[in-house]
Amino acid sequence: MFHSVGKNKPISEQVEDELIEAIRNREYLPGDKIPTENELCRIFNVSRTTIREAVKRMSARGIVEVKRGSGVFVSHMNYETTTEVLNMHFEFTTDNDVILQTIEARLIVEPTIAAQVAKLRTEKHIELLELNFSELKKCKLDDKKREADLDNDFHKTLLSMVNNKVLDLLLGPIYNLMPKYIVGVFAKPNGGDLLEEKNIMLSYHNRILEAIKNEDSQEAFDAMKSHITETKANYLKFKINKD
Repeated sequence: MFHSVGKNKPISEQVEDELIEAIRNREYLPGDKIPTENELCRIFNVSRTTIREAVKRMSARGIVEVKRGSGVFVSHMNYETTTEVLNMHFEFTTDNDVILQTIEARLIVEPTIAAQVAKLRTEKHIELLELNFSELKKCKLDDKKREADLDNDFHKTLLSMVNNKVLDLLLGPIYNLMPKYIVGVFAKPNGGDLLEEKNIMLSYHNRILEAIKNEDSQEAFDAMKSHITETKANYLKFKINKD
């Protein structure tokens, strides 16, 4: 079942890899108890500290659940727990490029989502998007947090309309992260003023909304691509000015 650990990388990481591989191979199913700490020490010929480090990392990733007095059990990896793990990853990552990478990921995926919504949209969808657009227009210029939340809600609403759990899983944590960074990055405009920045965003949202209302999937694709390309350009300007 398990292989002996070598010297390629830290021993606790090797133990973690072996345990995860056993779970992947369905040797332990969701809800199953994995061997005790003492048993794992004997199996891998390592210290209790090493086992605890491996289990701690697996628990942080949502792979196992530690129940005091009972042992360590394989987690039931449903949509909610997986999303929570991804949320934590984005929230606490030390990767300085994570914002740029999330914008680039959105640039790849969101134009296609907008195009799909233009094909699938209902009158209820249009009502939701128009309400969001109306609230965004009324938002005060100095209330960047509310503006960021409404901007984000527009994109989350589009995502919900394609009704795809995989896309929810991939993009949901990114959307949860974006308002905080939008407030930090765009609280001060890059070479313009707050009204100009807001009007640019509104023009993109309106263009996307009109394309969806007209069931014009190509225009919806192009409008969303232009919108996120502008977001990327603004972020790169921010980085240059900050550095």
